[in-house]
Amino acid sequence: MSGVLANRRAIVTGGAGGMGRAHALRLASLGADVAIIDIDLDVAQRWQEELTAPTVADEIRALGVRSIAIQADITDAAAADAAVAQVVREWSGLDILVNNAGGAVTPYDRSTATTTTDEDVRRVVDLNLIGTVNMCRAAAPHLTRPGGSVVNIATIGVDVEAGTGQLALYAAAKAAVVRYTRSLAVELGPEGIRANALSPGLIQTARIRALAASRPGAGGGDPAAGIPLRRVGDPDDVSKAVAFLAGDDAAYVTGENLRVGGGIHLV
Repeated sequence: MSGVLANRRAIVTGGAGGMGRAHALRLASLGADVAIIDIDLDVAQRWQEELTAPTVADEIRALGVRSIAIQADITDAAAADAAVAQVVREWSGLDILVNNAGGAVTPYDRSTATTTTDEDVRRVVDLNLIGTVNMCRAAAPHLTRPGGSVVNIATIGVDVEAGTGQLALYAAAKAAVVRYTRSLAVELGPEGIRANALSPGLIQTARIRALAASRPGAGGGDPAAGIPLRRVGDPDDVSKAVAFLAGDDAAYVTGENLRVGGGIHLV
């Protein structure tokens, strides 16, 4: 298949639904072979996303490229190693790693700096930081030199504080991802490998809509009112930026944190 990412081999973690699915399909539409790694390969169906094929991997293949779907818990280093090894074995290398797996997985009403529990701290840090570290360590030896690219998904919450201090540990874990990405860029840069973070703002996915509806005060105002561009983002807004950072148009960009939030961090 032709395209600006033709013949590139990519991994997208958390790629079986939501924004991860959008990233995977965007890379595939530009010609990349895309492996999705997810703890739940049926997550798109569970959140009632409208698929154009039976599975996300089938959607990717319908675009004329290869796909592998691997169920794995990447918070376990051995599982991350095995998943990357499978992709490298089947495709003889790796060019792009998108660490999308993560999320604000703890109950909203106990997510402030002082109300979060020990269990929640471990869960949030494992999913959002440790999983990313595990995948970067597993993938780094196999990334194309020069030309490899790592994109680590963070959150605009690194720069924007929730009104009453919720999601404290989620934001802290993602801030660590941003800082880790800078160190990764310095380490791998001499080998021609780039590493960047990307911080989405308020993005509408099926999962986010469902979670937002369950939070106190849901539906109490227009969420776009506080965004300079006056609209809530959609997954494609983020995926286009992911593809930019993954590809050659960003060949001299590394160690950055690209905010994709309609300017919400400015106000």
